[in-house]
Amino acid sequence: MTEAGRQGLETVLDPLTVDLGTAGGFGRGRVRNLPWAGNAPHLPDDLTGLAGVPLVRAIAEEVQARGYSAVLAPTHFLSAADDPWLLIDADLTHRLRAELDRLGLGHVRIYYPLVVKAEVFRHAEARGRLVQTLRPPLPIDAVWLRIHPFGTNSSGPLALRRYLEGCRDLHATGVPLVAEHSGTVGLALMAFGAVGGIESGITFSEGVQLGGLFKAPDPDDRGFSPAPRIYLHQLGTFLPPERGEAFFGARGMKSAHGCTNSGCCPRGWQDMQMRPRRHFLLQRAHEVATLSATPPPLRAGLYMENFLRPASDRAVRAAEIEPSLEPARKRLDSWRGTLGAQLEKHSVFTVSEPAAGKRLRRPA
Repeated sequence: MTEAGRQGLETVLDPLTVDLGTAGGFGRGRVRNLPWAGNAPHLPDDLTGLAGVPLVRAIAEEVQARGYSAVLAPTHFLSAADDPWLLIDADLTHRLRAELDRLGLGHVRIYYPLVVKAEVFRHAEARGRLVQTLRPPLPIDAVWLRIHPFGTNSSGPLALRRYLEGCRDLHATGVPLVAEHSGTVGLALMAFGAVGGIESGITFSEGVQLGGLFKAPDPDDRGFSPAPRIYLHQLGTFLPPERGEAFFGARGMKSAHGCTNSGCCPRGWQDMQMRPRRHFLLQRAHEVATLSATPPPLRAGLYMENFLRPASDRAVRAAEIEPSLEPARKRLDSWRGTLGAQLEKHSVFTVSEPAAGKRLRRPA
């Protein structure tokens, strides 16, 4: 935490209230042990009005004790446009801001996780209700979009178009939008102005899938951390670590997909395999920085010409060598058609404000 502050990174507390509001999430031991967890999954009546004060006070005290520079608002999963959690969570956010200010933490930012079913988010009427709730005077510094389900592997033509449309409606709130667990498709969302920032795991967590929150956890599931995957930055996709040798051993694959940035991978494709996390982080940071340095009206064209079209062409040969890349090839072709049509339809479109600052997110 100290080093993050020294390096100018934000440290963001996630109070995990989305988990606490579901049977599956509450069933996880570390979640139940949080000071604000309560004795059972959150229900709307548990946090309505003054009943929510103990929760926001405990969260604010955690921010103060640990020295976080930002906190996620204590929101819950919205399963319908008229879900009671929407207004309750807005009230909790107001109370959290007041509590932070009372503790002398006026500098701490609040980011609002909008966690909602995709089938709700796709309806204009529902988005209108969201806009009315999320716009000022709600004291938030950004909206973090957690649309279920959505992500790199579930962003077909219709889902991608609806996500773009939904974001453009939310631009009316006037606050930056951040796409959570968006992965590679998040770069497209940034390029087309839908969001001002993206969030994802390191070689994993490329999509929002909340199904596990709605069923009791398996008592025998101890969990594990899979080996990091190899990021093929020319394609914006990943290769299983056990397939690296065979893939790069095929004719032309080293030159086509090996990293040529000596500051990232001095030994090229070998370092991509040996240090996959470092390669991914540096390449993703470069991808975001390139888009950020481009004037907004030019970003979509830059993305199409410098990444998407070359990537979809390269993917044909890569999928012949490595059949597991065939879904990525189809996905790139799909995005190329969908986003190309967007450019033809929208010569000018609204753009999200950029996300404020850099973040180092830490769950509670």
